[in-house]
Amino acid sequence: MEKNEPILNGICCEVDNCVHNNGACCCTAHEIRVKNRSAHPEETMCETFREV
Repeated sequence: MEKNEPILNGICCEVDNCVHNNGACCCTAHEIRVKNRSAHPEETMCETFREV
């Protein structure tokens, strides 16, 4: 993690292959949009995910 790297406080991301994951489970996206996954109603999906 860079010293001045912006992170979204309170957001823990376990998706290792997302360009917004800083390697320490922190999300560095400017904002995120979250929606329900129809196949698994108890889970959510980040619409801002971009694969590395």
